[in-house]
Amino acid sequence: MILGKIKKTWTAKDFKQLKYHLGNAGKPFAKIGASKHSIKNYKDTAGAYLCNDLPAKFTKIALSFGLEKTVVAMQKMKVGQVLPWHTDTCSTYIKKNNIKNKNKIVRIIVFLEDARPGHQLWIKDMLCAGEAASYYGWKFGTKHMAANLGEQDRYTLQITGIKN
Repeated sequence: MILGKIKKTWTAKDFKQLKYHLGNAGKPFAKIGASKHSIKNYKDTAGAYLCNDLPAKFTKIALSFGLEKTVVAMQKMKVGQVLPWHTDTCSTYIKKNNIKNKNKIVRIIVFLEDARPGHQLWIKDMLCAGEAASYYGWKFGTKHMAANLGEQDRYTLQITGIKN
């Protein structure tokens, strides 16, 4: 597992006012490796909102991790949204970047705000929480889940790249 803390260089205004679109919800959610059983049970709550048009400061943060072929997105989970247990397939990322060895793919999640009650990120059997600027990551093929079972929206920076 990858974990640590970076210097916080942003405010809530930098990410809360961005335009988010509904990402992997409903049937397309199956493409990221969730079971049909999970999708059926979570129905419209499966998924999260994404923003790919980020201010430069967030792209700069992503580059500071020293990954190659980096892709960055902001993720907003509204109250009640869940990304059930799954293993990322990264199929679009692999195809677009002509990745030969998927075992070099890593995903890092940076918390943009202090963890609040009900905001969850699980990597394998570990509940990951922390202050704003804390980050957690995993290698390709690692089972994980995220949920917003709290009372406020949950915001994270999602970074995908190759670690040599």
